[in-house]
Amino acid sequence: MTDHRALAAGAALFTVSAVYAAQSHAWLPAVGLVHGAGLLAARARRERAAQRCARALAQRAELAARPSPSPEPPFAPSLLQEVSRGWTELNAACCLHAWLSRGSEHDPAHCRGTAPAT
Repeated sequence: MTDHRALAAGAALFTVSAVYAAQSHAWLPAVGLVHGAGLLAARARRERAAQRCARALAQRAELAARPSPSPEPPFAPSLLQEVSRGWTELNAACCLHAWLSRGSEHDPAHCRGTAPAT
């Protein structure tokens, strides 16, 4: 594969040369240089796309070669049960203040339940 930056630099050089040729009223070389610049720019674009595709395929091959992650959950089942139980207790509490103090304090102003904390 050719480096797309070299092709783009060549296209820029052809464009500058075409401008100089047009300023000196050499129309045939100017048209030829513009055509050449367009061809180099198109080739640079194709090369860049091919390099990106090759890089993506290499990354996919690298990911496919890695071992698959273990099927076990990242947390222990006991931790998941404790978190679930904590959410159940929080939802069942009469107010957040009572839940945080484990029932020793109660906030009747912001309580959504009717039963006082025990």
